[in-house]
Amino acid sequence: MGLRFRQSFQLFPGVRINVSGSGVSATFGVPGARVNVGPGGLRSTIGLPGTGLSYTHQHGSVERPAPVAPSPGQPQTPNFALQQFYQMREINSAAVEDLSSHSLVELRDMIVQARAQHKEIDADLAEAQSLQQSDRADLQRRQRSLLRIFYKRRIAELEASLPETEAEIDRLTQWQASTHIDMRFETSEAARKAWGHLVRSFEALRGSAKIWDITSDRHVHRVIERSAASRNIDRKPIKLDFSSSDLIQFDGRAMRFGNANGEDILIYPGMVLMPRADGAFALIDLREVHLAFELQNFIEHEQVPSDSKLVGETWAKVNKNGTPDLRFKDNYRIPIALYGKMLFASAGGIEEEYQFSNADSAAEFGRAFESYKLALAQA
Repeated sequence: MGLRFRQSFQLFPGVRINVSGSGVSATFGVPGARVNVGPGGLRSTIGLPGTGLSYTHQHGSVERPAPVAPSPGQPQTPNFALQQFYQMREINSAAVEDLSSHSLVELRDMIVQARAQHKEIDADLAEAQSLQQSDRADLQRRQRSLLRIFYKRRIAELEASLPETEAEIDRLTQWQASTHIDMRFETSEAARKAWGHLVRSFEALRGSAKIWDITSDRHVHRVIERSAASRNIDRKPIKLDFSSSDLIQFDGRAMRFGNANGEDILIYPGMVLMPRADGAFALIDLREVHLAFELQNFIEHEQVPSDSKLVGETWAKVNKNGTPDLRFKDNYRIPIALYGKMLFASAGGIEEEYQFSNADSAAEFGRAFESYKLALAQA
């Protein structure tokens, strides 16, 4: 049986991200990307046009849906003017197809090609291994048969084809190992130290007793709802962890922020990866991502986490001056905890909000994130 496998595959390059490197005019990604097509093969150095820290406070948020007004002549319900206060606004990013930075489109496309080729190689390798097992079993069966004298021709064919199949398996295995994007991030000494500080602050941050993804919110009509809160939110518990990819080989691990209603955020040196479950993903230049942080006093209706600070208390139903509303018989006290709030945003459409029980760790990560971006800009 002849081999039916492809005779060649593309060798995907390693990507060297070098803040201080010079290069040709092509744009490939974060500052100073250098692409090596293979040992002794084509080598091209690529630089990112423009320098300096560039970010925006525009959050790309989804517009709040406006309530539909009654038709002329129809009676207006007393609650129509209040409907906007009870409509939850989804907090999530735009589709990954629209999020990638223009400077990283080529790198994204290369990763897509590498992924597709990896699947092709996997399929060819599985077919070759299946053929090897089948031919080997056939050869052994015929060699042990009492009628093996009648199988001399077939035995000779199998003995000749098995080494070819084994050589094909070796070749495909080597291609399989080469089919990934090998990232090598090279920055200034200051940027490397800033990245190390960011990683350490992330390690502390992910140790928070509670981490929530804020998935939607709405305004609170404090007078009508008799509440001390100005905002009502939906939140889902998520985890932070370090992550790696089988296609993006990186001497280190990305920092992953889980996302309950969208794509996770993976932070690499110089860029952000947001992968979707169906395989699509976005690559965003880190300089385009703004991280807004603030400390917030949060009225906690659940159990206050062990690493949170209590800063006061309020009542389930309150008057304008904060005193308990005595008209409510079963009114009760509610603790107020100090939390950390983070909002990842970009002009391109990122909008992801998180809440952390450990406010100090969240504040430190926010400072470390901005320090790293500044170090990149000054490299």
